[in-house]
Amino acid sequence: MDSGLLSYGLLMATGAFGAAYSLCGGGKDEGRGFTRGIRTGGPARMLQLVPVLEGVFRGAQVSRNRAECIRQMPVMLDVVTLGLSAGLSFDSSLELYCQRHDNVLARELGGAMLSWRLGTRGREEALSDLAKRLDVASLDRFAAVVSQALAFGSPLAATLERQAQAIRDEQRAQMEEEIERVPVRMLIPLGTLIVPAMLLAILGPILGSSLEMG
Repeated sequence: MDSGLLSYGLLMATGAFGAAYSLCGGGKDEGRGFTRGIRTGGPARMLQLVPVLEGVFRGAQVSRNRAECIRQMPVMLDVVTLGLSAGLSFDSSLELYCQRHDNVLARELGGAMLSWRLGTRGREEALSDLAKRLDVASLDRFAAVVSQALAFGSPLAATLERQAQAIRDEQRAQMEEEIERVPVRMLIPLGTLIVPAMLLAILGPILGSSLEMG
């Protein structure tokens, strides 16, 4: 996202919030003070917050891209493995995935493949840099396996198939861990909200009747 457009959007959103707050809710004096601050010194202070908010949004976008790349890694490995098994070269198999899929991993791999086809970087360097930039460990292992296989002429399809299965097993294990954590997380609302409400609903009438009888 363009930084100037993001800054303009943040300023417009803050101004709209100030106008809405002045028209309803929270009191006339607070609303006038808020909108007066926006007209006078507010924009300068808000501009100081723009880099911080941009950093937060950029970090969230990087995390989403990383999660999407991790999810797409087994699919990419399967497509490349099928292409190699069908007699295609590694570049052709990878290009097949990039053409048939529209996601972050496909776009990033397409850019890396273009760089080594133009000769600006080597295949190993381009894939390693991409793995470091996306912070995906499985992509780094993929780059190492591909570089070694193409350098020594070892079979690549079977290795990529095992790597895809290992990634799926790892993702399944992580999902099982998340599922196991759900009951533990439910103890907090259960102990602080549900149980007291149930005790109050059960013991309230009993206590009320005992007080009336006393």
